[in-house]
Amino acid sequence: MPSSVVLVVPHSPEPESGSVVGRVHEVSVWVLEQVQCWLAEQRFGGTRLVVVTRGAVTTGSDDPVTDLPAAAVWGLVRSAQSENPDRITLVDLESDGVLDLTALAGAVATDEAQMAVRGKAVRIVNLARHSDGDALVPPAGGLWRLETTRRGTLEGLSFVPCSELAEPVAAGRVRIQVCAAGLNFRDVLNALGMYPGDAGPLGSEAAGVITEVGPGVDGLRVGDRVLGIVPAAFGPVADTDHRYVVRVPDGWSFAEAASVPIVFLTAYYGLVDLAGMVPGESLLVHAGAGGVGMAAIQLARHFGVEVFATASEGKWEVLRSLGLDDGHMASSRSLDFEQRFLTATQGRGVDVVLNSLAGEFVDASLRVLAERGRFIEMGKTDIRSAHDVQADHPGSGYQAFDLIEAGPERIGEMLAELMELFAAGVLRPLPVASTDVRRAREVFRSMSQAKHTGKLVLTMPETVDVRGTVVITGGTGGLGSWTARHLVRSHGVRHLLLASRRGEQARGAAELVAELSQLGAEVTVVACDVSDRASLAAVLAAVPAEHPLTGVVHTAGILDDGVIGSLTGERMGRVLAPKVDATWHLHELTQELDLSLFVVFSSLAGLLGGPGQGNYAAGNVFA
Repeated sequence: MPSSVVLVVPHSPEPESGSVVGRVHEVSVWVLEQVQCWLAEQRFGGTRLVVVTRGAVTTGSDDPVTDLPAAAVWGLVRSAQSENPDRITLVDLESDGVLDLTALAGAVATDEAQMAVRGKAVRIVNLARHSDGDALVPPAGGLWRLETTRRGTLEGLSFVPCSELAEPVAAGRVRIQVCAAGLNFRDVLNALGMYPGDAGPLGSEAAGVITEVGPGVDGLRVGDRVLGIVPAAFGPVADTDHRYVVRVPDGWSFAEAASVPIVFLTAYYGLVDLAGMVPGESLLVHAGAGGVGMAAIQLARHFGVEVFATASEGKWEVLRSLGLDDGHMASSRSLDFEQRFLTATQGRGVDVVLNSLAGEFVDASLRVLAERGRFIEMGKTDIRSAHDVQADHPGSGYQAFDLIEAGPERIGEMLAELMELFAAGVLRPLPVASTDVRRAREVFRSMSQAKHTGKLVLTMPETVDVRGTVVITGGTGGLGSWTARHLVRSHGVRHLLLASRRGEQARGAAELVAELSQLGAEVTVVACDVSDRASLAAVLAAVPAEHPLTGVVHTAGILDDGVIGSLTGERMGRVLAPKVDATWHLHELTQELDLSLFVVFSSLAGLLGGPGQGNYAAGNVFA
């Protein structure tokens, strides 16, 4: 194997939104120049160039890309590899990975051209037949929801028809088009057959749009965006008591809204109604990096309560982000928290424990309770007798609870109180990871392994909202024209805005408009350089209110091909602009809208790295 020259790409973790575009251009041009210098040096003729990135590629759904500029670099270097066979190697480390030259040498020794090092595993790129794997398929036609057809295994999760939702909605209830639904540990226990008693249907919270209002419902109307307690929420349609929902605050996405109800209501009910916490008291929150834990910490700090929390050590940074110092946190994987927190409180203990652990962790937590302390149990796998607890810990209170016991009136009141705290900036939604419900088995499995922080949300398959306007960039080009015809013919879209550099002057634009109009669509063609943020913003702002923007399809792109040695920063920038700049601008300008469609076309050149298309490949990996 030839000797190697290692080129480490500067890491750009989670850059500020305004710097993403500039950073992609900057890093891509810098790598281009380094590769060109290496190729031009005769003394490097017998060496291999190893380009090292961090977090630039994904190896699975639980391994997201964290460095967008470096992702674009992979497209560029793939083209350089195709032009210079067996001379360049791409290696991606974990986003927080340390550059270990020994491990790197071992990976390079595999003689693979592209690889991702994750822990001790080296993963390589390979072509394989596409398979949806665990992906679920909704039944054709009709309404459905996610249920478990075989308890004890997550393989039993399936979509089943629910024809009852075709009946008129009952009095006092509202019917909701579910857009997103929160996943809770209760759902996992339910699916695995481990929940004590009747857990009811899967799914208990959601956000979406009201489609029908039953008799006797005041204050809500069809079209309202709402969030709240929604039984059987893992499906496109669900019914609920109108007292269980409130309107979604302006600026919130449906995924964000669906993450709020259960965790914040559970924490609020446990701390306020059951524990009766007052300023100056102390609280121990177990699983503080989980959904209810993070909500409880926010509420407790607002109430003026001293907070202690446990979490696995890998999640302590989450606790720090919520304002806890190292003296107020401990591991949830050992019993060390008992002595640690007794010492921190000079042996007094804490006034309230909000618990979700089991076994000896419950016993240790009871020993941490102060005199006349209150133990609030929200777990389901180790519920104790209040009588026995009081016998062993005189003066202590023990209360296991289910949120639904609060009743619809109180739940409605608590939701209103929580929304006021969100509006005042006292509370903020948790970090959210959203996944299509068709990958439910995968998400349930992840929650069962406690890999996540914050909240997991399942989103429902979307259909194109034909009442609004769909914008197609590059709309008069070959790909844009094909997409426009498909949306009109196959999806019934009736309002199209086609944006292209030449607008109505583009070749074939008039004929395309005439064809689409004959199919029943209203079509507007505008001239716009979509890589110019101000120009793009003006086009989007001009979309009429009676047919608001509901979809974006980005097909725009240009070519300026040339082998790696002939490319310049200017040629890179010209090709990156419609793919990188425009994609990012579209994302930023529409992220507060409830789009039913956001599609970005990317060429296979980004994955295969075609010769002579380094700049185009870089842009297409980003997009």
